[in-house]
Formats: sequence, C-alpha cells, structure tokens
Amino acid sequence: MRIFTVDLRSAAQPPGPAGAVQTQTVDPDWADAADSVQRISLPSALPWACVDHQPDAVVLTVEAAGTYDTVVAQALRTDGIHTPVMVLAQHTDPHSTAKALEAGTDDVLEAPVSVVEMRARLRALSRRPATWEPDEFTHGAVTVDLLGHRALVDGQDLDLTPVQFRLLAVLLRNAGRTLTRDQLRESVWDPAEEWGSNVVEQAVSGLRTKLAEHRVRDCLKTVRGVGYRMASPHPSPAE
Repeated sequence: MRIFTVDLRSAAQPPGPAGAVQTQTVDPDWADAADSVQRISLPSALPWACVDHQPDAVVLTVEAAGTYDTVVAQALRTDGIHTPVMVLAQHTDPHSTAKALEAGTDDVLEAPVSVVEMRARLRALSRRPATWEPDEFTHGAVTVDLLGHRALVDGQDLDLTPVQFRLLAVLLRNAGRTLTRDQLRESVWDPAEEWGSNVVEQAVSGLRTKLAEHRVRDCLKTVRGVGYRMASPHPSPAE
C-alpha cells in the first residue's frame, strides 16, 4: 500500500520553508515490507500530495483525537478529496473520537496499538471503492491543472504564487458556492502555523489582480460578512 503520514503532535519536527512540499520515506513499526510510507512535513501540502499520488490511506498522528486531525480532515473533504484517513492518537475518548469521525476521518485508534490490528484496519480502508478525483477544473475561461500545477486563462498561463494557486483551485472546485474565510484558511494555509487576521483578504486581492491582467474581472465575488464565491468569469473586452 501507498500510505502518507502527517505528524501533528506538538513535539514533531517543524515544517520546512513555506510553500515547500517536503516528503520523507519512513518505516514505522506498523508498516509492511511491501508498503511505501511517506511523511508529509507540511499539513497544508497533504491535499496536493493526495491529488498527485493517490495514496491508499493517510495516517494522522496526534496527541489527542478531535484536535488538529479535524482541521486537516475537513480541509481534505472540503477540497473534494476522499482518501481514507486514519487517526492514531495518544489519547481518545468517546467525545473526541466522534468529533474526529464527524470531521471526515474514517477510523480512530489509540496508541499504542498492535501491529496486527493496525494492519487489518489499513487493509480495510484500502478496500473501500476508490472515488475518482478530477485533476483539472475549468470554469468559464479559467482552468486549474492540479497535476501540472498550472493555472490558465484561455490557454495562457497565469503566473501565480503557491498560495494563489491553491486558493484558485479551492474556489474553482467549489464554483458557485460561497466559502467562508475560515473554510478558505483551513484549505489553503497550514493549520499548524500562525497567520495574520487578513491573510485571506490579501490573497484574494492578489488573485484578483492576476486574473484582471488576463481581462478576467468580477468573477471572484465578495459575500459581505461571509466570505467569497467564484462566479462565472467573463473576460472583459480588449482595450
């Protein structure tokens, strides 16, 4: 099986530079010799890694269930990514387990756990029918190619920062739906890092500027007091 792990414990090694997708091959004691297990150092990179590599399962390690694991799981599900997610927690109780499951995780285990049980649960998750994940989203003249990490307007490349690219992808994936600032923050930015209160507004402003450079205006709507919505883009007449 191909498995991604993310260590969300406070004592975990800090992530690398912002925007970097760092992976490391690891060999946890619950892994089988035939498994390919990779640790994703930056939680915000997990959705893109899942789209690119389609793992059989994701294992989130936390100190207590129902904490950061819920943020990461909600970000995956908001992005339309249905990769099975297992939580391996040092502490669980019925309330925290229910919270993790309701956030979109598929299984919760309390560590330490026997290798036999861990392997059986991972195999059960991997046997679930695969859900097709599109690798390209098109809305009007705007296209996001997730596998190629390209954004285009009428076939012309948009020069976007990594944050702007992730923001556009989330908005296109949910075109016509209003997303709150909290939903965007959880989907685009690393939940383990501190960010300014206006980080979403700044990113939206920058993305609007880049779209306007390609004569795409008035498609990224502000829903006052709620968040933002991607409406049908209409290129402006050439000046």
